[in-house]
Amino acid sequence: MDGKNLNKKSEKRTEWIHVRMTSEEMGKVNERYRKTPYRDLSTYLRKVLLEKPVKVNSRNESFDHFITEMVLLKNELSAIGSNLNQIAKKMNSYATAPGVRIMADGYKVVKENVDTKISEIKNKLNQISDAWLQGSSAGKISGEH
Repeated sequence: MDGKNLNKKSEKRTEWIHVRMTSEEMGKVNERYRKTPYRDLSTYLRKVLLEKPVKVNSRNESFDHFITEMVLLKNELSAIGSNLNQIAKKMNSYATAPGVRIMADGYKVVKENVDTKISEIKNKLNQISDAWLQGSSAGKISGEH
């Protein structure tokens, strides 16, 4: 037998509570419920009604902003990478053709764009890490003042 179930009484929930709410009230309940880690509304409401502690997930706005910026930069780099792959494929298939020189020039332009985006990513990462270090005790821990 499972050790967890030996000490715990397994009682089925057979009783119901029916509550009517306005759309606005239900919206507020759902808004609060979405901020918790609970998988179902019943668990959340039981905790609230029985005055048990309710866990709430907190969001770090600077981290959310960071993720948004990184997703945008990743998408831009993916598009540029696709262009690079297309140019390289064409250049390889027409290595002896006279227009390859023009493609090589196009490849250089795209490569410069990639390098620029990589520099932007590095700068953004530095800005965000500086902001985090200034706003937290991490700067003190790492020895920065």
